[in-house]
Amino acid sequence: MGKVKRFTYRNPVTPEGLKKMERDELDWFDVEMFSNFNTGVLEEYLDEKNRTRGFNRSKFQWRKVIIGVLIGSAFAVINQYIGLKIGLVVGGAWYIMYLLGLMFRWSPTEINLTSGSATGADRTCTGFVFSFPAIYLLAYHASYEGAGGSRIVPPEAMETLLPVALISAMAGGLMGVMYFIIFRRIWLIEDPLPAPGFQASVKLMDIANDISKGAVEQARRSIRLVLMFLGITMFLTFLRDFPMVVKDVFGHPGATTKVSLMDDWFGPAMAHDPSAHYYHGHLNMSVNESVYTQVGFSFSGIAIAIGWFLRFRTAFLVGVGCLLTWFVIVPMMVGMQVPIYVASVDSYLTPQNAAALISLTDPTAPALEAARTAKVIAIGAILGGGITALAKMMPTFKTVISDIQKSKGEGRSADWIPGKGWYNWPGQHIKIMMMVAGTVIATVFIVGGFPVLQSIAFGGLLVLFTFLLGAIAVKVSGEVGTTPVSGTSFICLLMLWGVFTALAVVSPYDDPSGAIVMALVGTTVFGTSISLASDITWDFKVGIYCGTRPYHMMKAETTGIVVGISFAAMGAVMFSKLLASGELDLPAPQAHAFAIFAQMLSGGNVSFALFGLGLCIGIFIELLTGMGTAFGLGMYLPLGHTLAIMTGGAARDIWEKKILEPKAEREGWDERKRTFKLLDTYMIATGLLIGEAVMGTIIAFTLVLSGG
Repeated sequence: MGKVKRFTYRNPVTPEGLKKMERDELDWFDVEMFSNFNTGVLEEYLDEKNRTRGFNRSKFQWRKVIIGVLIGSAFAVINQYIGLKIGLVVGGAWYIMYLLGLMFRWSPTEINLTSGSATGADRTCTGFVFSFPAIYLLAYHASYEGAGGSRIVPPEAMETLLPVALISAMAGGLMGVMYFIIFRRIWLIEDPLPAPGFQASVKLMDIANDISKGAVEQARRSIRLVLMFLGITMFLTFLRDFPMVVKDVFGHPGATTKVSLMDDWFGPAMAHDPSAHYYHGHLNMSVNESVYTQVGFSFSGIAIAIGWFLRFRTAFLVGVGCLLTWFVIVPMMVGMQVPIYVASVDSYLTPQNAAALISLTDPTAPALEAARTAKVIAIGAILGGGITALAKMMPTFKTVISDIQKSKGEGRSADWIPGKGWYNWPGQHIKIMMMVAGTVIATVFIVGGFPVLQSIAFGGLLVLFTFLLGAIAVKVSGEVGTTPVSGTSFICLLMLWGVFTALAVVSPYDDPSGAIVMALVGTTVFGTSISLASDITWDFKVGIYCGTRPYHMMKAETTGIVVGISFAAMGAVMFSKLLASGELDLPAPQAHAFAIFAQMLSGGNVSFALFGLGLCIGIFIELLTGMGTAFGLGMYLPLGHTLAIMTGGAARDIWEKKILEPKAEREGWDERKRTFKLLDTYMIATGLLIGEAVMGTIIAFTLVLSGG
């Protein structure tokens, strides 16, 4: 007698739903479909239905897919600005594609495919936001100078970086989405991952399925909302950020600088006046008043919009980490006079003396303690929370290996439908892509001047790490709704650096920076790969309920990757150069975290005791709440941005509780009308998000073209 098959995630099926499936009467977007999500029985039924009838339902049109790719490619640049400013990448491309599809009466499968191509393009920016700028910070930023002005990464080593990173990330991204073919049957069909929040996406597709005049008019109204708030936000961001008024610099007779119109209207008579309370969109305690901490609020549409998407609980947890930094850690550091290392004098100084020497905009003792000591603790917390989250998933390693063994039986017969074509992307391409990716990455580094043996090892390691850590990250995403890119990327960086150091990697310029450069580029490729693998997981899941052929989804997603990666790489170089030179005033939390972590690995002047304290905090918060990485990120972010995020989250909860729900109950709204009303707020938030990012990108381009 055989063993009874056990499942981890399956929900119980409803009697009525089971009857309909047995009679083959349950159709796409049936009421019973929504009642039987994640039962496994429904998913197997729909997969078989899609396999036999989906060839007519799932339509791939290049014209529509290209629209998605172009919109996603624009977001590949826009999202980098958002990620560098807030530390989170929030995709707006999916909403835009849904609205366009609804407005032009596209079918749910067409919207699923075009939104997949858009997110495939925009998610290519993930690695380029988190780890790639760290290389530029190490090469150019004043904070990362070593003794005597030495550099961990010499500036001349940057000349061949862009083509190496671009080609490697493209190969790694394609490999990342190919990997998920192995797990699609197991984690989405047989024992479907819960993927919290996917139900909303399916509900939006259900609305698209009803192409009534009311739905089309609502889509057009939503598009108008996006455009209106995008335009308003761009205009306000221009007034806030674009330098166009010449002002004298306080304390430097004869020196001038350019400030924005709002800085001219609301700021002091002279730039960098220590008594000022407003600067560049931030309302702060003045430099003269900032003795133990520095309280402020940032007028940021991006921060408020992200808070709206996160809701108050998550925004508050991020905020608590920030409050801990600015109201506990920083005051303690200043009060205890914790010394700060100043590279220009190769010495540790008190915070007050360091503030007088370090060339920053209006430096204060609390700001320097936050930048040089508290942020080391925050980085430790980010890493501690990420590692602990993965440690809690250790049982997954066993199931992943088991899943791989089970998937070996899926060959051509499971993918190819005689007389119709490919239903799923052919599984045998996975091995081909693994070999191609490893070979391409190794070749690119060899051509770039890196050692042959180490470059070959590099290609193989990336294939291995992307597969092992990527599988864990995707499963975590399917369980909790968040992909642990930061935590797994730090582990990838550590492992790559250890191997390259052991192999004595040197750069093309024969200095010890090679291990750091290769490890950071490798982490960029890795972060991009697992982000794309997680993205296609959600697209595949929604596609099951829409009737989309997985083959079409892979085709759309890979098209988006190939095009989007070029935009992401070029945007990354532009933003990274401006960030490292100090011309772009953005927090870039993950980029600085990776730079400081790399500095620690190479023996820089960073306190391992503070880093260890952060590790302990991250581990504790992860065990307590399951959100240690978010808490650590909050510890890293500026207080003004975090308060704006919390404001957005609180506004969302208050609006739903005090306005939306009472009105819906009073007027008897159905679920569809509730969805549309909530979608209106998403469109307003998307307008705030995109507007500030687009204008910020335009300003960045202007700085590049004008030479700063």
